[in-house]
Amino acid sequence: MIATTEQQLATPPRMMPKQATPLAIKGARVIDLCCGLGGLSLAAQAIGMRAVAGVDTNPNAIKTYQHNFAGAEGIEGSVRSSTVLARCAELLKSTHADRSPAVILSGPPCQGFSSAGSRDPKDPRNQVLVAVARAIAELQPKCAVIENVSMVLAQKYGERLSLFEKALRDAEFHVLRVLLDASEFGVCQKRVRAFFLITQKKLNEADILQRLATRKMPTKSTQEALHGLPVPMVRPDDYDDEQTYGDVLNHLAMKHSPKVMKKIAAIVPGKGPMSYRRLHPTRPSNTLFSGHRAPPAHFSEPRSITVREALRLQGFPDDFRVYGSFSKQMEQVTNAVPPPLSRAVLETLKEVIALD
Repeated sequence: MIATTEQQLATPPRMMPKQATPLAIKGARVIDLCCGLGGLSLAAQAIGMRAVAGVDTNPNAIKTYQHNFAGAEGIEGSVRSSTVLARCAELLKSTHADRSPAVILSGPPCQGFSSAGSRDPKDPRNQVLVAVARAIAELQPKCAVIENVSMVLAQKYGERLSLFEKALRDAEFHVLRVLLDASEFGVCQKRVRAFFLITQKKLNEADILQRLATRKMPTKSTQEALHGLPVPMVRPDDYDDEQTYGDVLNHLAMKHSPKVMKKIAAIVPGKGPMSYRRLHPTRPSNTLFSGHRAPPAHFSEPRSITVREALRLQGFPDDFRVYGSFSKQMEQVTNAVPPPLSRAVLETLKEVIALD
């Protein structure tokens, strides 16, 4: 585990012989802008990169990020803040002793673009995409990866995308757009996402797509994804975010009334309204959305899925802990970038760019 800057400063310096060379710390250094709970960072960490910092305006997400990436600094603030960007630059500078490359990752808010959101080109959340591009231009990483909903490429958002790509071109970066479905990369969810691969040298699109194709995996069913999880206990009224309940983290059921349970039990698997849409055991889940009254319903039990089950559908490991109220936990999970999908993208980029 990499010590934070504060930990390093608190540790007395060790005297070394003049000829000795400090042990190099390998792996690209990652700054995750609009990090959420850290799906992109988790994928980066899985392939040998190391999270330096995660930036987000959501305090619950920052708490989750800080817990799961103990070697990184959680920064609560906006990517449009000069103070936040100055801190990111400072962290990159202080970790540059081993001369490892810097990588910027980002999953900006997508609700303004999403078919499940406002779909309003003037939605203020859409401005964050351009702000991330400007942050990349300022921080000057070796490369960057930005993820968003597929609707971001729609014609009505063309002006916003033009501003986004112009900010990067002006900083001498090249941008490659790629559309990918998470269900083709080991994620139990039909989730089509746009990825922007931002590099100093122009990438060959056909080559990138071919490399990504080799990383595709068989579609996983919800029954496979949720296999082995016990029947969850109902979340207590005096729920304490600092406590653990049972043997599985974040695995607590909503307290449904008998009427709601009867309603869920009557829904055919794979059918139902947006709230309480029931999972189908032999198919992947539909895209998980935040902001609705309830998450999907379990395929064989008359209840909504737990946060842990949502994490499983997104491809997170069981030791990944999420903080906040139930709704805030579920919001973080449904907004996350699925780690297996992110890993395929980052592994592909690592193959064509020196990121060690």
